[in-house]
Amino acid sequence: MASLKLVVLSGLPGSGKSTLAEGLSRKLSAPVFSVDPIEAAMWRSGLARDMTGIAAYDVAVTLADEHLRLGHQVIVDAVNPVEAPRAAWRNLAAKYQADLKIIECVCTDEAVHRRRIEARVRNIDGMPEITWARVQERRAEYQAWTDARLVLDTSTKSPEQLLAEALDYVQPGSAPL
Repeated sequence: MASLKLVVLSGLPGSGKSTLAEGLSRKLSAPVFSVDPIEAAMWRSGLARDMTGIAAYDVAVTLADEHLRLGHQVIVDAVNPVEAPRAAWRNLAAKYQADLKIIECVCTDEAVHRRRIEARVRNIDGMPEITWARVQERRAEYQAWTDARLVLDTSTKSPEQLLAEALDYVQPGSAPL
């Protein structure tokens, strides 16, 4: 029997984590809990935007907790810019003795990253697209990870190559795409 896994994708907006999370979800038949749609739902429900950031992470942790309790693998898609949410994922993995697999997506080519941000349309109801200026602000707030993790530079490889690397990290020796 495969071990229980909690896969956490992290990185700045536009770094490729949502694309990778969706690919992993399809290959692993695991749910993805993405903080942005959760937060957008809170805004649509009338909650003030300045009150939902931490709450959206709490909802994602709660959903992940429920699925891990049921024995499901879980994928999380969130920036995870600071220690607090990172600690929550570690604690959740420990609670269920799940294998915590952290994948940090980076886009080292700033021109590619900026083009992605300026061209992207995610269609998350109630959530405006992020600006390049805001990504730069988030970069300044983003703390370096200290946990063991797979770092994927999404500016240098195709989505298929990135997915293959991620799958090999999450399930070593897994069948090729």
